[in-house]
Amino acid sequence: MKVDVNGISINYEIQGQGEDLILIHGAFDNLNMWYNQVPVLSKSYRVITYDIRGFGKTESRETEYSVSLFTEDLYQFTKAIGVDKAICIGFSLGGSIAVQLATEHLGLVKAIVLSNSSGGLAIATPSPEAMQRGQQIVELLDKGDIKTAAELMASAAFSPDFKSRNPVEFEKFVNSKLQNDPHQLAQVMRSLRGGASAPDISKLKCPVLLIIGEYDSGMGPERGKQLQQMILNSKLVILAAGHSSPFEAPEEFNRAVLEFLSKLEDA
Repeated sequence: MKVDVNGISINYEIQGQGEDLILIHGAFDNLNMWYNQVPVLSKSYRVITYDIRGFGKTESRETEYSVSLFTEDLYQFTKAIGVDKAICIGFSLGGSIAVQLATEHLGLVKAIVLSNSSGGLAIATPSPEAMQRGQQIVELLDKGDIKTAAELMASAAFSPDFKSRNPVEFEKFVNSKLQNDPHQLAQVMRSLRGGASAPDISKLKCPVLLIIGEYDSGMGPERGKQLQQMILNSKLVILAAGHSSPFEAPEEFNRAVLEFLSKLEDA
């Protein structure tokens, strides 16, 4: 389905019935990344997945992108499809969008699951290796070679031996990213390199679940603990996974999310 908001046509899907649950994908992803979560979560919730501006089937010809722009898109999207209050699950970049939405539109977000994400807070600095890999990925995307770019990105997204143990799942992970337009994606990644201004965390009043991968080189356990100290009313769960916890440890990820959500209902 598509809906026109904020000057673009947003591609989205809705499955299930119940309380609204918005899943916000990461950079280089699209709504297809949630294939391990939607079938489980939609049994109890109205699960809304969408393609962020410049990703998947949400087209955009912007020259500059930002978390603020993505957040405004999401806010207008929620209004367009009749969402008054929602729980947000944000993966990586999606976590930054979820936090900014919650701090800018008080009352809209009931709770947040931050998956492998700093939430936009300046607690993680990319390593030289990560910066070099990011540059290589952008160069490949500029050439239109999204398959190789996705494989390079995926090589750093999991725990060290995941690919050798799970070649089929690794390939499925890579293929989930091929719906993106490579040239558009390259422009998005260039725009996001400089980071974004940190959200006003004092305005974040809703419960937050932090899901961190034990082997995540960029957002690992120590940074997860640091983030937990910064965010009031937060809980930290560490999974045996790399950066892509929803893919690498889907059962454990889903279990942690459902347990967190069940406690919201009991509160």
